[in-house]
Amino acid sequence: MATSIYEGQIPQRPQGQSTCIHHKGRQLDLYCKTCEVPACIKCMSSTHAGHLLWELNQLTSEKKQDIRSFISKTENVDLVEIDEFINSVDNSLKENINCFEQLSEQLNTQTAKLKGELDLLVVHTLSLYQQMEEDNAKLLHTYKQDLEMYSEQLKQKVEECKELLQLGTDIQIYDKDFDENSSVSLPVTPTLAIASFTPNSDPQRYLEQALGEMETLYGCQSHGRPGGDLTVRSHGKDGPPARRQTSDIDRGTDGTEEEICNQGYNLLPQTKILKKWRSPCLISSICPTTDGRAWTCFIYSNTLPLLDRKGKVVEKVKHDTMISDISLSPTKNTLWACDKCNILELESGRLQTRFSTNAEPLSICITASEHVIIGMHNKISKFTTSGELVQTTAETEEQFVTRPCRMSECPVTHNIAVVNHRREVVIMDNDLQKLLVYTGGIPDVFTPTKRDRSFKPLDVVYDGMGNLVIGDYNNQCLLLISGRGQFIRIIHTDDYWSQALGIGTHGVLWSVFRSDNVKLLQYNDMYKEDDDEYKEAKKCVLS
Repeated sequence: MATSIYEGQIPQRPQGQSTCIHHKGRQLDLYCKTCEVPACIKCMSSTHAGHLLWELNQLTSEKKQDIRSFISKTENVDLVEIDEFINSVDNSLKENINCFEQLSEQLNTQTAKLKGELDLLVVHTLSLYQQMEEDNAKLLHTYKQDLEMYSEQLKQKVEECKELLQLGTDIQIYDKDFDENSSVSLPVTPTLAIASFTPNSDPQRYLEQALGEMETLYGCQSHGRPGGDLTVRSHGKDGPPARRQTSDIDRGTDGTEEEICNQGYNLLPQTKILKKWRSPCLISSICPTTDGRAWTCFIYSNTLPLLDRKGKVVEKVKHDTMISDISLSPTKNTLWACDKCNILELESGRLQTRFSTNAEPLSICITASEHVIIGMHNKISKFTTSGELVQTTAETEEQFVTRPCRMSECPVTHNIAVVNHRREVVIMDNDLQKLLVYTGGIPDVFTPTKRDRSFKPLDVVYDGMGNLVIGDYNNQCLLLISGRGQFIRIIHTDDYWSQALGIGTHGVLWSVFRSDNVKLLQYNDMYKEDDDEYKEAKKCVLS
Protein backbone atom coordinates (compact mmCIF):
# COMPACT_ATOMS: atom_id res chain seq x y z
CA MET A 1 0.00 0.00 0.00
CA ALA A 2 1.27 3.44 -0.89
CA THR A 3 1.83 5.97 1.85
CA SER A 4 0.66 9.58 1.67
CA ILE A 5 3.35 12.22 1.70
CA TYR A 6 1.37 13.95 4.42
CA GLU A 7 1.22 10.96 6.79
CA GLY A 8 4.45 11.95 8.48
CA GLN A 9 3.17 15.52 9.11
CA ILE A 10 -0.48 15.12 10.22
CA PRO A 11 -2.30 12.60 12.42
CA GLN A 12 -3.81 9.47 10.92
CA ARG A 13 -7.59 9.13 10.74
CA PRO A 14 -8.89 6.98 13.58
CA GLN A 15 -10.58 3.83 12.28
CA GLY A 16 -14.37 4.37 12.08
CA GLN A 17 -14.24 8.18 11.86
CA SER A 18 -16.44 9.33 8.95
CA THR A 19 -15.35 12.99 8.79
CA CYS A 20 -12.27 14.42 7.16
CA ILE A 21 -9.27 15.11 9.39
CA HIS A 22 -8.25 18.06 7.16
CA HIS A 23 -11.68 19.67 6.77
CA LYS A 24 -13.76 19.36 9.91
CA GLY A 25 -17.41 18.43 9.40
CA ARG A 26 -16.90 17.25 5.84
CA GLN A 27 -18.03 13.66 5.14
CA LEU A 28 -15.61 11.22 3.56
CA ASP A 29 -17.42 10.42 0.32
CA LEU A 30 -14.36 10.02 -1.91
CA TYR A 31 -11.30 7.71 -2.10
CA CYS A 32 -7.86 8.95 -3.25
CA LYS A 33 -6.37 6.18 -5.37
CA THR A 34 -3.00 7.95 -5.37
CA CYS A 35 -2.65 8.09 -1.57
CA GLU A 36 -4.99 5.13 -0.88
CA VAL A 37 -6.93 7.02 1.82
CA PRO A 38 -10.54 8.33 2.09
CA ALA A 39 -11.10 12.02 1.22
CA CYS A 40 -13.86 14.66 1.25
CA ILE A 41 -15.03 16.80 -1.64
CA LYS A 42 -13.03 19.80 -0.39
CA CYS A 43 -9.83 17.70 -0.53
CA MET A 44 -10.08 17.74 -4.34
CA SER A 45 -8.79 21.30 -4.40
CA SER A 46 -6.37 21.14 -1.48
CA THR A 47 -4.85 18.06 0.09
CA HIS A 48 -5.46 15.71 -2.85
CA ALA A 49 -5.39 18.26 -5.67
CA GLY A 50 -4.50 16.59 -8.98
CA HIS A 51 -4.85 13.06 -7.50
CA LEU A 52 -6.96 10.23 -8.92
CA LEU A 53 -10.21 10.25 -6.89
CA TRP A 54 -13.05 7.70 -6.83
CA GLU A 55 -16.43 7.72 -5.15
CA LEU A 56 -16.13 5.75 -1.92
CA ASN A 57 -19.19 3.59 -2.65
CA GLN A 58 -17.30 2.15 -5.65
CA LEU A 59 -14.93 0.45 -3.21
CA THR A 60 -17.46 -0.57 -0.56
CA SER A 61 -19.34 -2.89 -2.93
CA GLU A 62 -16.10 -4.76 -3.67
CA LYS A 63 -15.16 -4.78 0.02
CA LYS A 64 -18.61 -6.17 0.93
CA GLN A 65 -18.02 -9.09 -1.44
CA ASP A 66 -14.68 -9.80 0.24
CA ILE A 67 -16.39 -9.77 3.65
CA ARG A 68 -19.10 -12.13 2.40
CA SER A 69 -16.42 -14.51 1.05
CA PHE A 70 -14.60 -14.44 4.41
CA ILE A 71 -17.84 -15.22 6.28
CA SER A 72 -18.64 -18.10 3.93
CA LYS A 73 -15.15 -19.62 4.11
CA THR A 74 -14.98 -19.26 7.87
CA GLU A 75 -18.40 -20.82 8.51
CA ASN A 76 -18.17 -23.61 5.95
CA VAL A 77 -14.48 -24.53 6.17
CA ASP A 78 -12.49 -23.10 9.08
CA LEU A 79 -15.11 -23.52 11.81
CA VAL A 80 -16.01 -27.01 10.55
CA GLU A 81 -12.33 -27.99 10.66
CA ILE A 82 -11.94 -26.56 14.17
CA ASP A 83 -15.01 -28.51 15.32
CA GLU A 84 -13.43 -31.68 13.95
CA PHE A 85 -10.24 -30.89 15.86
CA ILE A 86 -12.27 -30.33 19.04
CA ASN A 87 -14.03 -33.67 18.57
CA SER A 88 -10.65 -35.31 17.94
CA VAL A 89 -9.27 -33.81 21.15
CA ASP A 90 -12.34 -35.08 23.05
CA ASN A 91 -11.66 -38.56 21.71
CA SER A 92 -7.99 -38.26 22.66
CA LEU A 93 -8.98 -37.21 26.17
CA LYS A 94 -11.18 -40.31 26.48
CA GLU A 95 -8.39 -42.51 25.10
CA ASN A 96 -5.92 -40.85 27.48
CA ILE A 97 -8.17 -41.63 30.46
CA ASN A 98 -8.73 -45.21 29.31
CA CYS A 99 -5.02 -45.72 28.66
CA PHE A 100 -3.92 -44.58 32.11
CA GLU A 101 -6.81 -46.40 33.77
CA GLN A 102 -5.54 -49.58 32.13
CA LEU A 103 -1.97 -48.78 33.15
CA SER A 104 -3.11 -48.10 36.71
CA GLU A 105 -5.01 -51.37 36.75
CA GLN A 106 -1.97 -53.24 35.44
CA LEU A 107 0.23 -51.55 38.03
CA ASN A 108 -2.16 -52.44 40.87
CA THR A 109 -2.33 -56.05 39.62
CA GLN A 110 1.46 -56.25 39.45
CA THR A 111 1.79 -54.73 42.91
CA ALA A 112 -0.65 -57.23 44.41
CA LYS A 113 1.20 -60.05 42.67
CA LEU A 114 4.55 -59.01 44.09
CA LYS A 115 3.53 -58.29 47.67
CA GLY A 116 4.20 -61.84 48.79
CA GLU A 117 7.83 -61.72 47.62
CA LEU A 118 8.51 -58.03 48.18
CA ASP A 119 9.39 -58.14 51.88
CA LEU A 120 12.26 -60.58 51.37
CA LEU A 121 13.78 -58.56 48.55
CA VAL A 122 13.40 -55.30 50.47
CA VAL A 123 15.53 -56.69 53.28
CA HIS A 124 18.26 -57.60 50.80
CA THR A 125 18.06 -54.27 48.97
CA LEU A 126 18.20 -52.22 52.19
CA SER A 127 21.24 -54.20 53.22
CA LEU A 128 22.81 -53.41 49.88
CA TYR A 129 22.04 -49.70 50.27
CA GLN A 130 23.61 -49.73 53.72
CA GLN A 131 26.75 -51.32 52.28
CA MET A 132 26.87 -48.67 49.55
CA GLU A 133 26.45 -45.95 52.16
CA GLU A 134 29.33 -47.35 54.19
CA ASP A 135 31.51 -47.67 51.08
CA ASN A 136 30.79 -44.04 50.19
CA ALA A 137 31.65 -42.95 53.73
CA LYS A 138 34.99 -44.79 53.53
CA LEU A 139 35.80 -43.14 50.21
CA LEU A 140 34.92 -39.70 51.55
CA HIS A 141 36.94 -40.19 54.74
CA THR A 142 39.93 -41.31 52.69
CA TYR A 143 39.49 -38.36 50.34
CA LYS A 144 39.36 -35.98 53.32
CA GLN A 145 42.54 -37.49 54.77
CA ASP A 146 44.28 -37.12 51.39
CA LEU A 147 43.24 -33.48 51.20
CA GLU A 148 44.43 -32.80 54.74
CA MET A 149 47.75 -34.53 54.03
CA TYR A 150 48.15 -32.56 50.80
CA SER A 151 47.36 -29.35 52.68
CA GLU A 152 50.02 -30.11 55.27
CA GLN A 153 52.56 -30.81 52.53
CA LEU A 154 51.81 -27.49 50.86
CA LYS A 155 52.03 -25.65 54.18
CA GLN A 156 55.38 -27.30 54.86
CA LYS A 157 56.68 -26.23 51.46
CA VAL A 158 55.49 -22.67 52.10
CA GLU A 159 57.27 -22.62 55.50
CA GLU A 160 60.44 -23.93 53.88
CA CYS A 161 60.26 -21.15 51.30
CA LYS A 162 59.69 -18.52 54.00
CA GLU A 163 62.66 -19.84 55.99
CA LEU A 164 64.75 -19.83 52.84
CA LEU A 165 63.87 -16.19 52.18
CA GLN A 166 64.84 -15.21 55.73
CA LEU A 167 67.94 -17.33 56.35
CA GLY A 168 69.00 -18.77 53.02
CA THR A 169 72.16 -17.75 51.23
CA ASP A 170 72.14 -16.48 47.67
CA ILE A 171 73.29 -19.82 46.32
CA GLN A 172 70.62 -21.69 48.32
CA ILE A 173 67.92 -19.42 46.94
CA TYR A 174 69.31 -19.82 43.45
CA ASP A 175 69.37 -23.61 43.76
CA LYS A 176 65.77 -23.82 45.01
CA ASP A 177 63.91 -25.91 42.44
CA PHE A 178 60.23 -25.17 42.04
CA ASP A 179 57.81 -24.02 39.39
CA GLU A 180 55.72 -21.05 40.55
CA ASN A 181 53.40 -21.43 37.53
CA SER A 182 52.73 -25.14 38.00
CA SER A 183 49.08 -26.03 38.55
CA VAL A 184 47.97 -27.61 41.82
CA SER A 185 47.04 -31.26 41.32
CA LEU A 186 44.58 -32.10 44.08
CA PRO A 187 43.68 -35.65 45.11
CA VAL A 188 41.10 -37.23 42.82
CA THR A 189 37.49 -36.75 43.92
CA PRO A 190 36.08 -40.19 44.83
CA THR A 191 33.39 -41.74 42.67
CA LEU A 192 30.36 -42.41 44.84
CA ALA A 193 27.54 -44.90 44.41
CA ILE A 194 23.96 -44.06 43.41
CA ALA A 195 21.08 -46.51 43.07
CA SER A 196 17.85 -46.62 41.05
CA PHE A 197 15.25 -49.25 40.15
CA THR A 198 12.21 -49.95 37.94
CA PRO A 199 9.47 -52.66 38.12
CA ASN A 200 10.08 -56.04 36.50
CA SER A 201 7.37 -57.83 34.49
CA ASP A 202 8.38 -61.50 34.97
CA PRO A 203 8.54 -62.36 38.69
CA GLN A 204 7.83 -66.08 38.21
CA ARG A 205 10.90 -66.73 36.11
CA TYR A 206 13.24 -64.29 37.79
CA LEU A 207 12.26 -64.24 41.43
CA GLU A 208 15.31 -62.21 42.42
CA GLN A 209 14.29 -59.52 39.94
CA ALA A 210 10.64 -59.39 40.98
CA LEU A 211 10.99 -56.07 42.72
CA GLY A 212 13.03 -54.65 39.84
CA GLU A 213 16.55 -54.86 38.60
CA MET A 214 18.71 -52.55 40.66
CA GLU A 215 21.30 -50.38 39.02
CA THR A 216 24.11 -48.82 41.04
CA LEU A 217 25.71 -45.73 39.58
CA TYR A 218 29.26 -44.69 40.37
CA GLY A 219 30.00 -41.08 39.61
CA CYS A 220 27.18 -40.36 37.11
CA GLN A 221 23.49 -39.62 37.11
CA SER A 222 20.75 -41.95 35.90
CA HIS A 223 19.16 -41.18 32.57
CA GLY A 224 15.98 -43.19 33.15
CA ARG A 225 12.83 -42.42 31.20
CA PRO A 226 9.14 -43.03 32.01
CA GLY A 227 8.02 -46.53 31.19
CA GLY A 228 10.60 -48.53 33.13
CA ASP A 229 13.63 -48.37 30.85
CA LEU A 230 16.11 -48.67 33.72
CA THR A 231 16.29 -51.95 35.60
CA VAL A 232 17.23 -52.95 39.14
CA ARG A 233 18.99 -56.23 39.77
CA SER A 234 19.67 -57.94 43.08
CA HIS A 235 23.23 -59.20 43.57
CA GLY A 236 24.99 -61.52 45.90
CA LYS A 237 27.68 -61.24 48.53
CA ASP A 238 30.20 -59.53 46.27
CA GLY A 239 28.31 -56.29 46.74
CA PRO A 240 26.82 -53.78 44.32
CA PRO A 241 27.88 -53.77 40.69
CA ALA A 242 28.74 -50.58 38.91
CA ARG A 243 26.25 -48.70 36.80
CA ARG A 244 25.58 -50.33 33.47
CA GLN A 245 23.96 -49.01 30.36
CA THR A 246 20.55 -50.39 29.38
CA SER A 247 21.55 -51.68 25.98
CA ASP A 248 19.74 -52.65 22.83
CA ILE A 249 19.94 -56.33 23.80
CA ASP A 250 18.37 -55.62 27.21
CA ARG A 251 15.46 -53.88 25.53
CA GLY A 252 15.02 -56.50 22.84
CA THR A 253 15.44 -54.07 19.95
CA ASP A 254 17.40 -54.27 16.76
CA GLY A 255 20.11 -52.08 18.20
CA THR A 256 19.71 -49.07 15.96
CA GLU A 257 22.11 -46.17 16.30
CA GLU A 258 19.45 -43.92 17.85
CA GLU A 259 18.37 -46.55 20.40
CA ILE A 260 21.91 -47.41 21.44
CA CYS A 261 23.25 -43.87 21.66
CA ASN A 262 20.31 -42.23 23.41
CA GLN A 263 21.75 -43.22 26.78
CA GLY A 264 23.19 -39.96 28.02
CA TYR A 265 24.57 -38.55 24.78
CA ASN A 266 23.79 -38.42 21.07
CA LEU A 267 26.26 -38.86 18.25
CA LEU A 268 27.25 -35.76 16.32
CA PRO A 269 26.30 -35.78 12.62
CA GLN A 270 30.02 -35.71 11.89
CA THR A 271 32.98 -36.28 14.17
CA LYS A 272 34.83 -33.03 14.95
CA ILE A 273 38.62 -32.83 14.81
CA LEU A 274 39.37 -30.47 17.70
CA LYS A 275 43.12 -30.52 17.18
CA LYS A 276 45.75 -32.47 15.26
CA TRP A 277 49.53 -32.50 15.22
CA ARG A 278 52.58 -34.58 14.43
CA SER A 279 54.04 -36.23 17.51
CA PRO A 280 57.77 -35.74 18.17
CA CYS A 281 57.92 -39.37 19.35
CA LEU A 282 56.45 -42.66 18.14
CA ILE A 283 53.38 -43.89 20.06
CA SER A 284 51.99 -47.40 20.50
CA SER A 285 49.96 -46.67 23.67
CA ILE A 286 48.49 -43.40 24.98
CA CYS A 287 46.96 -42.50 28.38
CA PRO A 288 45.32 -39.04 28.63
CA THR A 289 45.58 -37.42 32.07
CA THR A 290 43.03 -35.37 34.02
CA ASP A 291 44.90 -32.13 33.30
CA GLY A 292 44.55 -32.44 29.53
CA ARG A 293 47.95 -33.98 28.79
CA ALA A 294 48.83 -37.58 27.85
CA TRP A 295 51.44 -40.15 28.76
CA THR A 296 52.72 -42.17 25.80
CA CYS A 297 54.98 -45.11 25.15
CA PHE A 298 56.35 -46.98 22.17
CA ILE A 299 56.84 -50.70 22.43
CA TYR A 300 60.47 -50.57 21.27
CA SER A 301 61.48 -47.68 23.55
CA ASN A 302 62.54 -47.33 27.18
CA THR A 303 61.27 -43.73 27.43
CA LEU A 304 57.81 -42.49 28.47
CA PRO A 305 57.14 -38.98 27.09
CA LEU A 306 54.39 -36.79 28.59
CA LEU A 307 52.84 -34.66 25.83
CA ASP A 308 50.76 -31.51 26.19
CA ARG A 309 47.72 -30.61 24.06
CA LYS A 310 49.96 -29.24 21.30
CA GLY A 311 52.22 -32.29 21.12
CA LYS A 312 55.12 -30.73 23.01
CA VAL A 313 57.12 -33.03 25.29
CA VAL A 314 56.84 -31.59 28.81
CA GLU A 315 58.44 -34.50 30.67
CA LYS A 316 60.35 -37.70 29.96
CA VAL A 317 60.70 -40.76 32.18
CA LYS A 318 63.48 -43.19 31.25
CA HIS A 319 63.70 -46.85 32.25
CA ASP A 320 66.43 -49.49 32.12
CA THR A 321 64.58 -51.75 29.67
CA MET A 322 61.93 -51.43 26.97
CA ILE A 323 58.34 -50.74 28.08
CA SER A 324 55.58 -53.01 26.71
CA ASP A 325 52.48 -51.06 27.71
CA ILE A 326 51.17 -48.35 30.07
CA SER A 327 47.93 -47.67 31.98
CA LEU A 328 46.65 -44.81 34.14
CA SER A 329 44.88 -45.51 37.44
CA PRO A 330 41.30 -44.12 37.15
CA THR A 331 41.17 -43.39 40.88
CA LYS A 332 44.69 -42.21 41.80
CA ASN A 333 45.79 -40.99 38.35
CA THR A 334 49.18 -42.65 38.78
CA LEU A 335 50.95 -44.14 35.76
CA TRP A 336 51.67 -47.88 35.64
CA ALA A 337 53.80 -49.75 33.12
CA CYS A 338 55.12 -53.22 32.37
CA ASP A 339 58.45 -54.28 30.95
CA LYS A 340 59.77 -57.73 30.11
CA CYS A 341 59.05 -59.19 33.56
CA ASN A 342 58.13 -56.38 35.98
CA ILE A 343 55.06 -54.32 36.86
CA LEU A 344 56.05 -50.72 37.55
CA GLU A 345 54.46 -47.58 39.01
CA LEU A 346 55.63 -44.01 38.42
CA GLU A 347 56.62 -42.39 41.70
CA SER A 348 58.70 -39.24 42.23
CA GLY A 349 59.64 -39.15 38.56
CA ARG A 350 60.93 -42.74 38.44
CA LEU A 351 59.39 -46.12 37.61
CA GLN A 352 59.40 -48.21 40.77
CA THR A 353 59.00 -52.02 40.59
CA ARG A 354 55.86 -53.17 42.44
CA PHE A 355 56.05 -56.88 41.62
CA SER A 356 57.20 -59.35 38.97
CA THR A 357 55.35 -61.96 36.92
CA ASN A 358 56.36 -65.47 35.90
CA ALA A 359 55.36 -64.88 32.27
CA GLU A 360 56.17 -61.86 30.12
CA PRO A 361 53.49 -59.13 30.46
CA LEU A 362 52.17 -57.96 27.10
CA SER A 363 49.53 -55.46 28.23
CA ILE A 364 48.37 -53.78 31.45
CA CYS A 365 45.14 -52.23 32.74
CA ILE A 366 44.60 -50.61 36.16
CA THR A 367 40.96 -50.90 37.30
CA ALA A 368 38.76 -48.61 39.38
CA SER A 369 39.05 -51.12 42.24
CA GLU A 370 42.86 -50.68 42.11
CA HIS A 371 43.52 -54.14 40.70
CA VAL A 372 46.24 -54.71 38.12
CA ILE A 373 45.06 -56.69 35.09
CA ILE A 374 47.99 -58.20 33.16
CA GLY A 375 47.71 -59.73 29.71
CA MET A 376 50.21 -62.53 29.08
CA HIS A 377 50.60 -65.31 26.53
CA ASN A 378 47.42 -67.45 26.58
CA LYS A 379 46.02 -65.88 29.75
CA ILE A 380 44.95 -62.78 31.62
CA SER A 381 45.58 -62.43 35.35
CA LYS A 382 44.31 -60.08 38.04
CA PHE A 383 46.68 -58.95 40.81
CA THR A 384 46.57 -56.62 43.76
CA THR A 385 48.89 -53.62 43.56
CA SER A 386 51.34 -55.51 45.79
CA GLY A 387 51.46 -58.48 43.41
CA GLU A 388 49.08 -60.96 45.07
CA LEU A 389 47.37 -63.09 42.41
CA VAL A 390 43.58 -62.77 42.64
CA GLN A 391 42.39 -64.62 39.54
CA THR A 392 43.51 -65.84 36.13
CA THR A 393 41.79 -67.05 32.99
CA ALA A 394 44.13 -70.04 32.95
CA GLU A 395 41.92 -71.51 35.70
CA THR A 396 38.96 -71.70 33.31
CA GLU A 397 38.29 -74.63 31.00
CA GLU A 398 38.09 -72.50 27.87
CA GLN A 399 41.21 -70.70 26.73
CA PHE A 400 39.75 -67.67 24.92
CA VAL A 401 42.81 -65.38 24.85
CA THR A 402 46.08 -66.02 23.08
CA ARG A 403 48.08 -62.79 22.88
CA PRO A 404 46.22 -59.86 24.53
CA CYS A 405 47.91 -56.74 23.16
CA ARG A 406 45.64 -54.03 24.67
CA MET A 407 42.97 -53.80 27.41
CA SER A 408 40.45 -51.27 28.74
CA GLU A 409 38.04 -51.23 31.71
CA CYS A 410 34.47 -49.98 31.30
CA PRO A 411 33.72 -47.10 33.75
CA VAL A 412 30.03 -48.12 33.72
CA THR A 413 29.95 -51.94 34.04
CA HIS A 414 33.61 -52.55 34.99
CA ASN A 415 33.81 -55.17 32.23
CA ILE A 416 37.22 -55.64 30.59
CA ALA A 417 37.66 -55.37 26.81
CA VAL A 418 40.71 -57.16 25.40
CA VAL A 419 42.21 -56.89 21.93
CA ASN A 420 43.09 -60.51 21.20
CA HIS A 421 45.76 -61.70 18.78
CA ARG A 422 43.00 -63.70 17.06
CA ARG A 423 41.88 -60.42 15.46
CA GLU A 424 38.90 -59.98 17.74
CA VAL A 425 37.83 -58.03 20.83
CA VAL A 426 36.90 -60.16 23.82
CA ILE A 427 34.71 -58.67 26.57
CA MET A 428 35.01 -60.20 30.05
CA ASP A 429 33.29 -59.42 33.32
CA ASN A 430 35.12 -58.32 36.46
CA ASP A 431 35.78 -61.99 37.33
CA LEU A 432 37.52 -62.56 33.97
CA GLN A 433 34.62 -64.63 32.64
CA LYS A 434 34.01 -64.29 28.90
CA LEU A 435 30.79 -62.44 28.03
CA LEU A 436 31.05 -62.02 24.26
CA VAL A 437 33.45 -61.71 21.33
CA TYR A 438 33.27 -58.96 18.69
CA THR A 439 34.77 -60.02 15.36
CA GLY A 440 34.09 -56.89 13.32
CA GLY A 441 30.54 -57.58 12.16
CA ILE A 442 28.84 -54.59 10.51
CA PRO A 443 25.19 -54.52 9.29
CA ASP A 444 24.73 -54.87 5.52
CA VAL A 445 22.90 -51.53 5.38
CA PHE A 446 26.12 -49.80 6.36
CA THR A 447 28.47 -49.39 3.40
CA PRO A 448 31.60 -47.46 4.44
CA THR A 449 34.07 -46.22 1.90
CA LYS A 450 36.96 -48.10 3.53
CA ARG A 451 35.97 -51.54 4.73
CA ASP A 452 37.34 -54.01 2.19
CA ARG A 453 39.93 -55.72 4.37
CA SER A 454 39.67 -58.14 7.26
CA PHE A 455 38.99 -56.77 10.75
CA LYS A 456 42.23 -56.21 12.70
CA PRO A 457 41.81 -54.31 15.99
CA LEU A 458 44.96 -52.81 17.45
CA ASP A 459 43.53 -50.80 20.39
CA VAL A 460 40.25 -50.48 22.29
CA VAL A 461 38.94 -47.99 24.85
CA TYR A 462 35.63 -47.52 26.69
CA ASP A 463 34.01 -44.08 26.67
CA GLY A 464 32.13 -42.49 29.58
CA MET A 465 28.79 -44.10 28.67
CA GLY A 466 30.08 -47.66 28.35
CA ASN A 467 30.43 -47.81 24.56
CA LEU A 468 33.60 -49.14 22.93
CA VAL A 469 35.86 -47.32 20.49
CA ILE A 470 37.93 -49.80 18.49
CA GLY A 471 40.83 -48.87 16.23
CA ASP A 472 40.72 -51.06 13.08
CA TYR A 473 44.31 -51.22 11.82
CA ASN A 474 43.59 -52.78 8.43
CA ASN A 475 40.68 -50.53 7.44
CA GLN A 476 42.18 -47.31 8.89
CA CYS A 477 39.05 -46.39 10.83
CA LEU A 478 37.58 -46.08 14.33
CA LEU A 479 34.47 -48.13 15.18
CA LEU A 480 31.92 -47.30 17.87
CA ILE A 481 30.41 -50.43 19.44
CA SER A 482 27.86 -50.73 22.24
CA GLY A 483 28.84 -52.38 25.51
CA ARG A 484 26.92 -55.47 24.37
CA GLY A 485 28.81 -55.81 21.11
CA GLN A 486 26.33 -54.11 18.75
CA PHE A 487 27.83 -52.05 15.92
CA ILE A 488 26.84 -48.36 16.10
CA ARG A 489 28.90 -46.35 13.62
CA ILE A 490 32.28 -45.71 12.04
CA ILE A 491 33.17 -42.45 13.76
CA HIS A 492 36.35 -41.63 11.82
CA THR A 493 38.22 -42.82 8.75
CA ASP A 494 41.84 -41.82 8.27
CA ASP A 495 44.59 -41.94 5.64
CA TYR A 496 46.77 -44.04 7.97
CA TRP A 497 46.31 -47.09 10.15
CA SER A 498 44.88 -46.71 13.64
CA GLN A 499 47.55 -47.26 16.29
CA ALA A 500 46.48 -46.11 19.78
CA LEU A 501 43.41 -44.70 21.56
CA GLY A 502 42.60 -42.96 24.84
CA ILE A 503 39.62 -41.10 26.30
CA GLY A 504 40.59 -37.78 27.90
CA THR A 505 38.73 -35.22 29.97
CA HIS A 506 35.24 -34.24 28.79
CA GLY A 507 35.02 -37.23 26.46
CA VAL A 508 37.75 -36.05 24.07
CA LEU A 509 39.12 -39.03 22.11
CA TRP A 510 42.91 -39.01 21.70
CA SER A 511 43.64 -41.09 18.60
CA VAL A 512 47.02 -41.94 17.10
CA PHE A 513 47.48 -42.94 13.46
CA ARG A 514 50.69 -44.32 11.88
CA SER A 515 52.36 -44.07 15.31
CA ASP A 516 52.94 -40.30 15.11
CA ASN A 517 49.79 -38.54 13.80
CA VAL A 518 47.68 -37.46 16.79
CA LYS A 519 44.10 -36.22 16.48
CA LEU A 520 41.80 -35.03 19.28
CA LEU A 521 38.27 -36.02 18.26
CA GLN A 522 34.75 -35.30 19.53
CA TYR A 523 32.05 -37.69 18.27
CA ASN A 524 29.20 -37.13 20.76
CA ASP A 525 27.32 -34.28 22.42
CA MET A 526 27.93 -35.43 25.98
CA TYR A 527 28.94 -31.81 26.59
CA LYS A 528 26.69 -29.27 24.83
CA GLU A 529 28.05 -26.31 22.92
CA ASP A 530 26.40 -23.90 25.40
CA ASP A 531 27.67 -25.79 28.46
CA ASP A 532 30.16 -23.65 30.41
CA GLU A 533 32.14 -26.73 31.40
CA TYR A 534 32.34 -27.82 27.76
CA LYS A 535 33.43 -24.35 26.65
CA GLU A 536 36.21 -24.35 29.22
CA ALA A 537 37.30 -27.85 28.19
CA LYS A 538 37.28 -26.95 24.51
CA LYS A 539 39.24 -23.77 25.26
CA CYS A 540 41.89 -25.85 27.03
CA VAL A 541 42.05 -28.38 24.19
CA LEU A 542 42.42 -25.74 21.52
CA SER A 543 44.85 -23.56 23.48
